Amino acid sequence: MTIGSEDVRIERTRARLAEAVLGLAAERDITTASVSELTRRAGVNRSTFYAHAQTPVELLTRVLSAELDEVRRRGMAQLERDGLLLRDLTRSTLLEIVEHVLRHEAVYAGAGRASSKFALRVVLAEHIEQSMLTILREGYVSPPMPGAEAAALYAAYLAHGATGAVEAWLSLPAPRDERMLLAIVEAMYPPWLAPELSLQAAMGHAGE
Repeated sequence: MTIGSEDVRIERTRARLAEAVLGLAAERDITTASVSELTRRAGVNRSTFYAHAQTPVELLTRVLSAELDEVRRRGMAQLERDGLLLRDLTRSTLLEIVEHVLRHEAVYAGAGRASSKFALRVVLAEHIEQSMLTILREGYVSPPMPGAEAAALYAAYLAHGATGAVEAWLSLPAPRDERMLLAIVEAMYPPWLAPELSLQAAMGHAGE
């Protein structure tokens, strides 16, 4: 078997496992699912499963995180180009996160499911928190209190606040207003975070 065909086989297995764990988590609490149940659904053996994750919860975390990591990658690429965190980027990033949540709404919004709370309060919150920590550490924003300890608190507050708003929004009856969610999250931003300026205006301001 060539390296290329081996890569294709691994990708197909990863896709089958992702489809299986997302489907199962959409139907019921993934924290009570067994590895055997998931492998049957994915059509793989246990040793193949363990090559990708140790538990169904870990696999769900990896699948959701992989999508969110792509959102972060695009955002950081724009930050590197712009050199400053502006509102248009936080807005587009939040919209991408909401689209991700809605794409997997049955996973995130399962009423009473421990795995749904885990997906929101751990996977999603940690993603946002780590993104904010990176932004703070790289100097793309200037908070009133500098330092690593303050950055950790800022990042945790912003991440868990935004995630809490998403969780409350998901509990509303459909159809939900995404613009309302966006406006409320933005209304809670501190004044030093992501000013509402065009890049050209920000560059001009920096040169004053």
